Amino acid sequence: MIELLKPFQRFSVWVRILFGELTNNIISLIYLGVVYFALWHFPQTVDLLLILNQADAFLLEVPLYFTLLTTSAFLIWNIPKYTYYHNYKDIKVSNFIGFEPNQHYKFQQNKLNMPYAYVTRVHMRKTVPRILAILLLLISSLAILNAMRLFELKNVYTQNLNPDMLLLFFSVLFLLFLEPRVYRKIQSFFLRLPRVNLFFLGVSILLILFIVSLGSLNTQAEKDLGKLFVSNFALFLLFFILTFNSLSFLNIFPRKLFYATVLLLGFTILIVFLIFNFFPGLSTEINPLSILIICLTSIYMICFILILIGKKIKLPLLTIVFFLGVLSNRFIYIHSDHYNLEIIKSNTTERQNIEDYVYNWVASREEKILNHDKVFPILLVSSEGGGSRAGLWSFLVNSYLYEESDGKYFTDHLFSLTGASGGSVGNSMFFAEARAKQIDGIKANFRQSFTANNSILKYKASTIYKQNFLSESLLSLLGRDLFKETTSLFTFKNRGQLLEDQWKNSFNVSFSTKQNLLDNDLNYFYALNKTNSLYKTVPPLLMINTTHTQTGNYNVISPVKFRHNSFFGGIQDFTQYLQKSYPDGTIALSTAMRINASFPYVTPVGEVKNMVNGKSNHSDQYADAGYYDNIG
Repeated sequence: MIELLKPFQRFSVWVRILFGELTNNIISLIYLGVVYFALWHFPQTVDLLLILNQADAFLLEVPLYFTLLTTSAFLIWNIPKYTYYHNYKDIKVSNFIGFEPNQHYKFQQNKLNMPYAYVTRVHMRKTVPRILAILLLLISSLAILNAMRLFELKNVYTQNLNPDMLLLFFSVLFLLFLEPRVYRKIQSFFLRLPRVNLFFLGVSILLILFIVSLGSLNTQAEKDLGKLFVSNFALFLLFFILTFNSLSFLNIFPRKLFYATVLLLGFTILIVFLIFNFFPGLSTEINPLSILIICLTSIYMICFILILIGKKIKLPLLTIVFFLGVLSNRFIYIHSDHYNLEIIKSNTTERQNIEDYVYNWVASREEKILNHDKVFPILLVSSEGGGSRAGLWSFLVNSYLYEESDGKYFTDHLFSLTGASGGSVGNSMFFAEARAKQIDGIKANFRQSFTANNSILKYKASTIYKQNFLSESLLSLLGRDLFKETTSLFTFKNRGQLLEDQWKNSFNVSFSTKQNLLDNDLNYFYALNKTNSLYKTVPPLLMINTTHTQTGNYNVISPVKFRHNSFFGGIQDFTQYLQKSYPDGTIALSTAMRINASFPYVTPVGEVKNMVNGKSNHSDQYADAGYYDNIG
């Protein structure tokens, strides 16, 4: 009976030790969890995987991304060694760079007659960090395959491979590697091969050449996504071979230089991260996926520093800092104005009722309607959400219809523009330019100049949306805004305001406007001047939507009033509600666009302090219109 129970006892011991070692590597485990969520289940980053090897806006996109992933994997593999007692007790500032964190191996007994629990603990201590590092590269590789399947891109890889099953298969395989007896059997099998070291060296060289050759064959086409997946998978295999043959590698490569290089790379990434937080505009030159890895690796390095210092001074420093951060966030955030929307003075607080607006819109076109030889088209546009893709699509469609109709699409037939999230941003940019030119009495030009550097793009909308709008937001989310929320120190623009600035700068460059049109409030485009006949043609109705997060109510930012109309039951008038606290206040068009398209986490909610008797009562929060529906 005792013999029959031994396998179950060993399994129980194995599971207990595994959870203990995972606890020792909890920061690495969290790192992997965040990367998995971001690359597999976060829509914007999944989109970016599909264009990682296609866009030419950033320098060395794929090599930089692969280098950062590999550096992170080296850190996950080696950083935990520094936190063991026999290592950190001898670490000093003077010998930190170049210190060999292998002293704990000297006190381990690898005899076969040792108790199973001891042998398993010693084995897992070496193996768990390696496997977590390998999993990082595996997750990033299979994420590309997963993205291709999600977007139904048919190729030999998506038709024959399932990313979820592959991830499960390798996870189970790596769990087998954590059992010392199974691992020894696998190891002994390979050691019996003749010249096994030369074999693995040859395979490693071939993998490196394979990755380089696939990169050189990249034509930035959709079909090359398969090559990107294969190259990342080859990188995973290369790192797998390296980690489980590290002794042979370190017999050739000086150990002190190896550990010094790993640490210096980690600290270099941390320094770059800090520089970017002081100058966030620099991050726009780097792909958002690389920015994500830079941020996560930097946070990992900060945690490592806190753990190491805590070990030296015998205090759980990381835990203390974490709970202080949570507590400070709880008490500081209530009084923080970091995410408050900027309230500006309205051009006019007078707004027509929607019935009067409809009547005036038709009346201003009465002659054209009567003289039209066929049915007079009246167009109502509603654009779906979907980030930058939706914004570009709606902007392009509007631009095409405007140019093909010689402007009549906007001046004669377009009644209203609405939408949600990204689609509404594209509508708003189109409206701002078309209406401004209508006021000036000239036709707008949405086509790209043939002399422009990027004249391959036919419309200016493509130039605007070619810009990198995500890197700054990701950087701020995981950097400066996170710091602000937990400390309330310093004053700087939040990531939502930075996004507005990017929109305005890109818009101004493309349309060469003399003023920042997007800085004006919505009523600016509807101000009536009866002495100028150009104002008598009532422009299309632009309605920008957002969601009140505390109640879930749909809010509309509009140049007209509609609350008395039963057709708009349940919809809140943002401007009317805002002006209860700020009688002549409103928000800029760019701000309205932002709270309409505040994608969860990446863009923060916009807050408005609700004022009662001149005192702040509470904050109303406004977020993406897509929470309510995705068409406006």
